Amino acid sequence: MTGKKRLYSPTMQRHVFLIPGFFGFANLGDFTYWGPVHSKLLELLDDAGIPAHIHCVKSLPTASLRERTRVLAETIAATRPRPDATIHLVGHSTGGLDARLLLTPAVDLQTKIDVERLAGNVRSSISVATPHRGAPVASFFTGLLGGKLLRVLSIMTMAGLRGGQLPLSVWAEVAGLFAIPSSLGRTRGSLAGQLYKQLLADFNPDRRAQVNALLAEVGRDQSLLTQLTVESMDLFNAAAGDREGVAYGSVLTRARPPGLATSLEIGLDAVDQAQQAFYYSLSRLAAGHEFPAPDGEYRKVLQQRFGQVPDSSANDGIVPTLSQPWGHCISVSQADHLDIIGHYRDDEDSEPHYDWLTTRSDFRTADFDDVWRKVVAFMVEAETAR
Repeated sequence: MTGKKRLYSPTMQRHVFLIPGFFGFANLGDFTYWGPVHSKLLELLDDAGIPAHIHCVKSLPTASLRERTRVLAETIAATRPRPDATIHLVGHSTGGLDARLLLTPAVDLQTKIDVERLAGNVRSSISVATPHRGAPVASFFTGLLGGKLLRVLSIMTMAGLRGGQLPLSVWAEVAGLFAIPSSLGRTRGSLAGQLYKQLLADFNPDRRAQVNALLAEVGRDQSLLTQLTVESMDLFNAAAGDREGVAYGSVLTRARPPGLATSLEIGLDAVDQAQQAFYYSLSRLAAGHEFPAPDGEYRKVLQQRFGQVPDSSANDGIVPTLSQPWGHCISVSQADHLDIIGHYRDDEDSEPHYDWLTTRSDFRTADFDDVWRKVVAFMVEAETAR
């Protein structure tokens, strides 16, 4: 740290809390949900002269926003931040909503923790691909069939981030699960069960037990899914207020829309073609609502980035792009829902990257570095503005 400019005294405490979205599997050993971001933020914060303790929150996978936010409050309290500590919250997907709820004045989280005192130390709340105005895909997963597929999607995500490319048979069958008419739900449920067992077969006994425990949590409490619908988020936004003195900002994502051009580019790669079919199905589910066009800063940045303001069908495979703006626009990227936190394909990078889904969005290491450099700049500005 010698020779680097610091904003404040070296004895000052600074904490960054990384809050996962639903699935919330950051606590499963070598599953590195926040791994790339954690490493990059350590580097960038140090370079900016504001070194920090970075904490990966072990959230409940699909529990209610209140329950998830209670866990967030308890995690912050467990670090025993001093009265003069500086706190930054970074939430991916639903994690951005957890941060907003924690900061809502007079929020009742049904905990003995002094939430107001903790919230008073927060300088910035940064949401990354967060469904501030709802996620239409949540409505699909609230059904019986959707609940079964959610388990498969969860284990697919874990397996993909752990070891990279999944077998063609997995991608082909999962794409089919989303495409078969609803009248065949019973057949799909059976197939979903088979896929679930197939995906777990790659894990050792201890890891299978951990994954099963996590998915048991998913089975016990799926309150989050109903709360992420467009209708429920309308009520959330009416009740959740911003806290004075906290800088709110958001990182927006839009994956490359699936289509014939992408399929032609992929060519004869059967695995990538199967992933594209799966992505096409998810993208259609994510595009099921009409959102108002943004104005001001967001309209300008979106036009600059994409040549025009995307319509309501634009999404990152999970969350509509027009559902994501909140506060200041930190960055806009062509990236899918997990590209933005470092799970993308970049064969030219010396560090290994495991891509969750092939969307051909061309998000690379240089893009990743640029996004998180802007996030750190936003944190610096939030501290100097106080």
